[in-house]
Amino acid sequence: MSEDTEVLIAGAGPTGLALALWLTKLGVGVRIIDAAPRRVDTSRALAVHARTLELYDLMGLTSDLLKQGVKFKSLRLWAGGRQRAKADFGDMGKGLSPYPFALIYPQDDHERWLGERLADLGVNIERPLALAGLTASEAGVEATLTGPGGDKAVARAAYAVGCDGAHSVVRHEIGGGFPGGTYSRLFYVADVEASGPVVNGDLNVALDEAGFLAVFPLSGQGRIRLIGDTTADADGEVRFEDIGHAVADHLGIEFKSVRWFSNYRVHHRVADRWRCGRLFLAGDAAHLHSPVGGQGMNTGIG
Repeated sequence: MSEDTEVLIAGAGPTGLALALWLTKLGVGVRIIDAAPRRVDTSRALAVHARTLELYDLMGLTSDLLKQGVKFKSLRLWAGGRQRAKADFGDMGKGLSPYPFALIYPQDDHERWLGERLADLGVNIERPLALAGLTASEAGVEATLTGPGGDKAVARAAYAVGCDGAHSVVRHEIGGGFPGGTYSRLFYVADVEASGPVVNGDLNVALDEAGFLAVFPLSGQGRIRLIGDTTADADGEVRFEDIGHAVADHLGIEFKSVRWFSNYRVHHRVADRWRCGRLFLAGDAAHLHSPVGGQGMNTGIG
């Protein structure tokens, strides 16, 4: 089988982009495609952990990234509208890593930055170009790609990696299960501009009768991320108007603008198989989990 490239990567999120960068740095030919017409424009996942920073360091990229993110320094615990405790985590992994901290760097910025670094090496993301199906043999991989307007093309590669999320086409071809489930609680996420006692550059967590709320610092004056749970039933959803006044009253936040608001449910699933011959899985295609600990930005390829 003749090959168009050595590795075909489906999905241009942080996992797919980091993998494409790593392989390109090693001299491996890659082709990276994504079904979406453009990269994400909302902040989504926030945390970049030490292992990912170490991986970027091997590519000479970490120093540039550190200039753009916010270092996670402290956790403040709140109850009854008052701060009750503070724990310093600025160098929680000192002696274990040259980057003994978590870096707050939103996914939209992260994807832009990774895409620019990849373009510097002469590799561009092909979009919108969806992986419609593929077959693998001892000779290689043959993939059917669908472009805008439904036009189809065939791509050939030595290997294919599915970084194509929870509904991965590559995982479907590999076979096996994706066991797990969905937690019953409905969560919300909001990126806002605000002022108040929890807009302090630290991670603030409130745990009391008012429910769970985490407030993350973002780069830029007064920018924060809210993550909380709601009492909405399994089929319900909430708007910012439904929770904003309660949050403001409870923690003394004054909201100036809302940049993004969304509801989501937390899933927990792990694929039975992460590889079958010339096909591989990485990132959300291989595992879905709670955002507790901020593991979402770990690229899943280490």
